[in-house]
Formats: sequence, C-alpha cells, structure tokens
Amino acid sequence: VTVTSDNLGKSFHAFGVVTNPEDFNSIVMNSEIASASKPLKPGEGGSVTFTAGAPGSYYYICTVPGHALQGMQGTFIVE
Repeated sequence: VTVTSDNLGKSFHAFGVVTNPEDFNSIVMNSEIASASKPLKPGEGGSVTFTAGAPGSYYYICTVPGHALQGMQGTFIVE
C-alpha cells in the first residue's frame, strides 16, 4: 500500500495506520508519515509504502495526540 499525505492545514499533523481504532499504539510497522514527535509542518507532505499484511479493515489516523479523537481518522479495506 502506498499513501501520500499533504498537510494543507495550519497545524502540525502526522499519519499512521493502525489495526485497532481504539488502540493508537497498534501502528502497522513502517506505515507512518512523520510522527507525533516529528510531525509534518503546514505545507509539508510525504509518502510511505508498507505491507498491510492480512486482508481486512485498517484505520488511518493523525498520530498527533488528540487529533484522531477530533475526527482525523478513517478506514480502508485490504482485500
């Protein structure tokens, strides 16, 4: 799976894929663009290619603390 993310906002953001939307620490290995400790600044972007593993539902989140709980998250399906 390849994901590209551009930070078009005015705040810091980061991207990661988790297997459990209730556990923000369940990040799929090598699926992050930036991180909570080194986020994308406004206007920055990045991409990542990773192996999702087993078919099923995966969840992407902003890994900056509090952002996923504010709605910065979604779902995609690997078949």
